Amino acid sequence: MNNQTPEPTAVCPFCESTDTKQESAFGSEISKTQYYCNSCNTVFERIKYDGSNPDTGR
Repeated sequence: MNNQTPEPTAVCPFCESTDTKQESAFGSEISKTQYYCNSCNTVFERIKYDGSNPDTGR
C-alpha cells in the first residue's frame, strides 16, 4: 500500500500550462524538482515540500 500523496500538477511559471512532466527528481538543489513544459518547451524548477502550502507569513 502506498501512503504517499501524489505530487500536485506542476504549472509552468512562464505560460501557466499544466501540460508539464517531471524531468528529474532533483534540480540545481536537492530541495528542487526539475520539470519540462510541453507547451512552451521550457525547463523550470519547483521547490519540493510535503503537506499543505508552506506558511509565508501573510
